[in-house]
Amino acid sequence: MKKRLLKYVFFIGVTLIIIVFISLAAFGFLDKTSQPSFCGKCHVMQDQYTTWIKGGLHNNIKCIDCHIPNDTKVNFYIWKGIDGTKDLLIFHMGIVPEMIKISSHGKRVIQSNCIRCHEGMVSKMLNIEDRNCWDCHKRVSHKLSGLRETV
Repeated sequence: MKKRLLKYVFFIGVTLIIIVFISLAAFGFLDKTSQPSFCGKCHVMQDQYTTWIKGGLHNNIKCIDCHIPNDTKVNFYIWKGIDGTKDLLIFHMGIVPEMIKISSHGKRVIQSNCIRCHEGMVSKMLNIEDRNCWDCHKRVSHKLSGLRETV
């Protein structure tokens, strides 16, 4: 009896999640929250947004292309929801740190996305597992690209 009830609860939960995502997509909410201009609306992200928009090589891609897992659609939307909710809560609760630092999970996501986009070049490198792309490519960092680099 409990297994049957659990199956129904799971089915209803998944159905509700699908309905919510379809509703949000219908109103363009998912697309709006995927734009760099949306990310840059929070005053704590202004420096990162400015360096991205004034930057060189990567200013044609969105924040979510680097900062959200892009291996599968399911993983993408799960982490978009988790990270977006976390950022929203931290910002509106007023507990944003003075210096924003990326988490260890965020570093793994960025590294994975670098490799995904630049797979052809990376496949020719040795020991890529032992280092981060931004250790050598410092201009990719929000701190060292774009406007700050030219000032």
